[in-house]
Amino acid sequence: MSKLLIPVDFSENARIAADYAAQIAQETHDEITLFHSFTSHINKFANAKHLVDPTEEEAHRSMEKLVAELLQKYPSIKISTLFTNGILAESLEKQEIKDSYRTVIMGTKGVTGLESVLIGSNTYDVIKESKIPVLAIPKNAVKLKKDNIALLTNFKPGELEVLKQAIPLYGKNFHLQLIHINKSELEINILGQNLEKWIEQIIAETGIEDISYIVKAPSYFAGSRENIANGIHTIIRDEDIDVILITKSRKTFFQNIFTENIVKHMAFEIEVPNFFGRVD
Repeated sequence: MSKLLIPVDFSENARIAADYAAQIAQETHDEITLFHSFTSHINKFANAKHLVDPTEEEAHRSMEKLVAELLQKYPSIKISTLFTNGILAESLEKQEIKDSYRTVIMGTKGVTGLESVLIGSNTYDVIKESKIPVLAIPKNAVKLKKDNIALLTNFKPGELEVLKQAIPLYGKNFHLQLIHINKSELEINILGQNLEKWIEQIIAETGIEDISYIVKAPSYFAGSRENIANGIHTIIRDEDIDVILITKSRKTFFQNIFTENIVKHMAFEIEVPNFFGRVD
């Protein structure tokens, strides 16, 4: 049984992410681990060995309530809990997280920005530091949808690896929409050949056969990094995308297109779950 790690601060956004994770676990039979990181008391109680931070008891009670709520809705899933001290992003850097968990699933503030609802950290720090894929869930993603999944692609092997990382969560019974930004301004016939070869490789390595693609020239985005992000949001809406897969690697599309500013800007209007795959 694989495990999914769900950071929670007991806010509504975190509860939505936990519920989304539970819906996945109900289908995949993964165990979900609800993970709470204490940060507010680190300095106050560091030298007071005999004092107990009063927020700890409250957090444990809130965790018990959340577990009970999830089990009432999804009685077949298995839930464990984990408490730790420190900043979330730093905790997720640890090798034992990579060894123990498949994916981090966490809530975001959606239209108010990429900043996480989690105290002492933010979603971009987690995406950047986590050794495993991160699935960022906007507050409107109350129901698991996986009919139409998009992959931002520049025909790099790492992107195929990210797709493979997402398959254990979403299966293979979905339409895969490839989104390519033609930065190199290749001629349409050459680009078409590249896309057909890429689709053949995806089919051969994943078994996913229901695939289409959309290509946009840089002019579509008015040459602005922010407009690229807005343009991709428009594509997501126009194509009715349920989930978008983004590759996190210095050598692939993520580095070329999705700089830190792009990632943060995209999240200003996040409307669907964003899966940030990890490629070393």
